[in-house]
Amino acid sequence: MSNGEPSTATDDHRIKVLVTGWRKAGKSSCIKTVFQHLPVKDVPYIGITQKIEKVDYDTIVPLQIWDTPANFDLDQLDVPLASFSTLVYVIDMQQDDSYHEAVRQAITMILRGYLANPQMKFSVFIHKAEALSEDYRGENYSEIQRSMTEELEDYHYSSLQSYAPNLDLGDPSVCNNIFNHMIAEIKFDMTSVHDVSLRDGWSKVIQGVMEMLPAVEALLLNFTETSGMDNSYLFDIDSGVVLATDNRHRNDATMEQVTEYLTKFLQFRDIYKKLRTPNAPPDDRSDDGALGKTGRDWWDDEDPEAPWMTQATRLMPKSTIALWQFTPHLALVVLLHTDTWQARRGMIEYNLTFLRQGVRRILMEV
Repeated sequence: MSNGEPSTATDDHRIKVLVTGWRKAGKSSCIKTVFQHLPVKDVPYIGITQKIEKVDYDTIVPLQIWDTPANFDLDQLDVPLASFSTLVYVIDMQQDDSYHEAVRQAITMILRGYLANPQMKFSVFIHKAEALSEDYRGENYSEIQRSMTEELEDYHYSSLQSYAPNLDLGDPSVCNNIFNHMIAEIKFDMTSVHDVSLRDGWSKVIQGVMEMLPAVEALLLNFTETSGMDNSYLFDIDSGVVLATDNRHRNDATMEQVTEYLTKFLQFRDIYKKLRTPNAPPDDRSDDGALGKTGRDWWDDEDPEAPWMTQATRLMPKSTIALWQFTPHLALVVLLHTDTWQARRGMIEYNLTFLRQGVRRILMEV
């Protein structure tokens, strides 16, 4: 499966993300609603995942997301566990009767992942937040975090000795070092398919595997400051996931506002003739539209004079939100004062050309 966009990346060059969790936790909905455009209203009809499904997705980095069945075991993988860059574990926060079992399974998988690849990232999606009231939601979220910390502290590390031949897991100091490392490395997110929280969770996952993230953030910060704007966000167009921000005055309310704006605006993308999509010459495509063996990237056939889609909306009398597409996969969304937009639009769009060139140069070098 793929997101329908051409890519030159093979399985070996894709960054692998393993998504697993307890039965009926919502693993497939976490993937399909964000990366495969599944409408939220269709989530109850997804059905049970019977086997491992690999979802190829091309964004600022080429991803391969592995969706796993309910009875999944790490020994069922047909590639080394060390080949995954990230493990995402999904827990249904409303299942009070089973989340303790899920916590035990999560810690075992996370520790095995760490022993196989100490550079692996770990995210826990405490999912289906919409099913509970706000008070119970916060209570269950904290309880699951606390349970995972306790399970990690009390874990019988020696039971994993066969997966760590170079470590003595019978040594308390070694186990304590692992515990302290994992406490800092496991990231928790409360998620729901019904709001932007799930995309925010995926944003952190993707940013965690972006080696070029500091360089992109530096470009955004410089662009924001020199253009007199409040905030800037680099989005993946198809998924609506934030790939980088300038990290100035960031808050959840602003992030939600910007993400909802992009999501709703892109519902009307077909009426914008200037919305560019990945392209390839006809002689380099197979019957299904995929790129051929020559492996051309989007910029190889780009017309530098062709316009890209832009749009701006006044949210309030003193606040404007603007969007520019500047690669087939990426769009920039900015928040700024309306007065600034009216007075400096020319300068902002001039600065944007340098930002786009900078991001493009980074993409060509990684």
